[in-house]
Amino acid sequence: MKGNLSVKPWHFIIYIVVALLGFSIVTVYSTDMVTLGASGNGYQFMKHLLWILVGSVLLIAMANVDYHYLQKLSIPILVVSFICLSLVLLPGIGTVTNGARRWIRFNHFLGIQPSEFAKLAIIIFISDYIAKNHGRMSEFKCGFIIPIGVMALTSALVMMEPDFGTAAFIAILSLIMLIAGGTRIIFVFFTALAFTPFIHKMLFEVSYRRERLMAFLDPWKDPSGTGYHIIQSWIALGSGGLTGLGIGGSKQKLLFLPESNSDFIFTILGEEFGFLGVLAIITLFSLLVWQGLKIVHTVRDVFGFFLGLGITVMFGLQAIINIAVVSGNVPTKGIPLPFVSSGGSALLFSMIGIGILVNVARQSAVSETPALSIDRVARSGQKVEKQSPVRIWHKIISNVANFSWRLEGRT
Repeated sequence: MKGNLSVKPWHFIIYIVVALLGFSIVTVYSTDMVTLGASGNGYQFMKHLLWILVGSVLLIAMANVDYHYLQKLSIPILVVSFICLSLVLLPGIGTVTNGARRWIRFNHFLGIQPSEFAKLAIIIFISDYIAKNHGRMSEFKCGFIIPIGVMALTSALVMMEPDFGTAAFIAILSLIMLIAGGTRIIFVFFTALAFTPFIHKMLFEVSYRRERLMAFLDPWKDPSGTGYHIIQSWIALGSGGLTGLGIGGSKQKLLFLPESNSDFIFTILGEEFGFLGVLAIITLFSLLVWQGLKIVHTVRDVFGFFLGLGITVMFGLQAIINIAVVSGNVPTKGIPLPFVSSGGSALLFSMIGIGILVNVARQSAVSETPALSIDRVARSGQKVEKQSPVRIWHKIISNVANFSWRLEGRT
């Protein structure tokens, strides 16, 4: 009886994503009511529904495709991402929007943002690389130079669009995975130190980035200019109160707050659903990360472990950055809120990522192989240090996942 009542981690993942998509549909419809009132076409809302439909199909497809195929295709997938990132830079292929060439559009309705694909591609590549070399990840050349070179090329191509925020996100995500995989922190530290002048140049010698940074430090210095975005976001969040103004009740969506249906949709959600709605979204993302770690804990192989870990960290990190941006805790940057922000590529590849995560969970559940054991890997003849980072991270994730097991045993 208990076994029949138990709910698998990937079931919770699907429920959480459906809940987030529900918030997304309602809020995008609300922000698109301005367009509905003007022309009656609801263009953005219908486009959002179409991407959800396509994403759902791909989620189901990826959930039923053995994730080990991705390991075999990790290099081709990475190469395709490089090609797409290069093509978007070419005039006539890449489309310029808000001063950046980030989209390859096939028509006014359909397009792809290669940097979103690159996030998944780098996760798959690093997972495969660690799986094949985890016994040598503490070495400078094998564990640092080669994977960092691939990460740097990916980030550089994204930077050329230009998209500093996404490039930095890919770098941070890659470094988290590499450190978890055994890359020595001292290598990362001195590399970051060496790149400090370059980062300073990118932040302070490029005018619009410097203005964003100054607006973050003191938005009221230019309330109608560089500080306008974050001030309007604060007004919306403050107007929501405890329970919000109700669905469709947002005032800031009436062309006061730019990107109200995409990067700043969390603000509109807070205005219409209030503190309780904000708390619900944060809780859902916390549960998503928690259930993702539960799945990672049950994985049967090193590739699956880091693939699940990378996807889970990607969603958690994006949610943290987006919420921090709209609440004024970090400088403004266009990082979408997964499953909630309106948009094609971000939503599409997020759904694909969930499909992969679900497949990792399903494969782990049906496999007769014991859960990932670093001791077992060591006995197979591969060099693994007694207290390797893989072992340490596995123990940490086990402790997080075990918290939920206490609940599963109850009727």
